[in-house]
Amino acid sequence: MGIPVAEQAPGIPMLGGSSSGTGHLEAAPPRPALNRAQTEQALHGLNAKGFPLGLCNALRGSLEAFPLRIWVVDNSGSMASADGARFVNKRKIRATRWAELGDTVIEMGELSTLLGVRTDFHFLNPPAGGSQYVSVGPDSAENLIPTATQVDLNGLRALMGKSPSGGTPLDATVNNICRALEPVAEKLLARGQKVVVVIATDGMPNSSPRFLEAMQRLQRLPVWVVCRLCTSEDSIVDYYSNLDKNLEAPLEVLDDICGEAAEIKKVNPFIAYGPQLQQLREWGLPEKLFDLLDEAPMIPSQAKAFIEFVLGCKPLPEPEVDPAAFLAAVNDALRGAPTTFDPLKLREVPWVDVGALQRQIRGGGGGCSVM
Repeated sequence: MGIPVAEQAPGIPMLGGSSSGTGHLEAAPPRPALNRAQTEQALHGLNAKGFPLGLCNALRGSLEAFPLRIWVVDNSGSMASADGARFVNKRKIRATRWAELGDTVIEMGELSTLLGVRTDFHFLNPPAGGSQYVSVGPDSAENLIPTATQVDLNGLRALMGKSPSGGTPLDATVNNICRALEPVAEKLLARGQKVVVVIATDGMPNSSPRFLEAMQRLQRLPVWVVCRLCTSEDSIVDYYSNLDKNLEAPLEVLDDICGEAAEIKKVNPFIAYGPQLQQLREWGLPEKLFDLLDEAPMIPSQAKAFIEFVLGCKPLPEPEVDPAAFLAAVNDALRGAPTTFDPLKLREVPWVDVGALQRQIRGGGGGCSVM
């Protein structure tokens, strides 16, 4: 039995036809078929492991819209810096930036393998004795972009086990991706598809002007770009946070899970920012609600939409019309949802802190500090 499709909450893409009624999709080139039985079985397994229905629905909707993810993996020498962190048995331990990124890369490889879709990993510098460009998972971008060297999860782990060294030639790597995507851009557009490009880095590019030119070139293509930062150094964070001011399309900038959770807790303390939500953002799903998480306290209607998105529950009552009914419905939805691991509290918690939510919708929350 697959994951049940909950009543459509705001922002959750659903498969199975066009809502436009224009008929344009019928004339588009056929999309490669996903193994739907494998996909549903995988989604069911993810739900059993803690992904709530809403995030499972969001993943389902992303699979055909984004047939390929390309991760730019920064394996420069600075990634050996020992100011990273990993979670082992729900405990936070110190690690190198490279070890921390290794956990994330393997998670993306596992998710690709489980869901039966393809993710490519482009290392900035050639790993010693290994391939610089590798593909994990079945070729869901068939007939569009040739696969790189195919590896399984053990092969990916072996590459991430090699010591980082070298510079940060981000412009060269981004231009290589552009050259691969430019010949198939029209086909992707005709299919209504995009390629996710995730740039995981801890440093400034070797050449900032050339990198900006490469990013401008990339964003003229059908892509969704995420910058996954591997450091909290102010100068690096400021550089990538300001980069999109010189780009025509938005750029999502992500910190590690602890950094994201801490920023979100300052303005929306009712949200438990669990690893499943971080993984979904690293997977590359555009969602306008994500932009609200750490910018300002959500107004009641936004909090309602976000909870529906995450939990995949039926539409909740309007909190400003009947706050008591809204909070009761949230409690009911949480009873039917898995819990998540809070990276700040280091324990399992519900996805929503109903007490903090009550204070926020009544105007008393949204500004508490991280404990």
